[in-house]
Amino acid sequence: MNEVEFNVSNAELIVMRVIWSLGEARVDEIYAQIPQELEWSLATVKTLLGRLVKKEMLSTEKEGRKFVYRPLMEECTAINLMADGLIQKVCETKHVNVLQEMIEKSTLTAKDIELLQESLNAKEVVGQKHCNCLETSGLCACKHEHEQISA
Repeated sequence: MNEVEFNVSNAELIVMRVIWSLGEARVDEIYAQIPQELEWSLATVKTLLGRLVKKEMLSTEKEGRKFVYRPLMEECTAINLMADGLIQKVCETKHVNVLQEMIEKSTLTAKDIELLQESLNAKEVVGQKHCNCLETSGLCACKHEHEQISA
């Protein structure tokens, strides 16, 4: 199965969040929403928009003398791709650490916690996890796998 990679920089993600919030926007509208502490110039925003168009994250359409940018990917899809990318980069034995850290750093409502509990209750339980850091070479000597077995 072909995985879609979400290859967007942090700066590009800031621009995408503005456009997702607005639905569609012109450069001046996007620039007005960028936090001033970033000290970005209008040229920086235009450069980022150009990159996002090339990456097929945005469409652009000329309306009068200005261009209107629209997202080609839903924010939820991007979030799911970012989560997939992160979980694939972390050893299987450490997935729980990532999830626990994200939960601890998140602001959650009672409904959010209820949804998380439902997800956990529906999750299939496995007998054990194994280190997959060097799976392709077959030479795994990860310290954390040995710690987990002897613990």
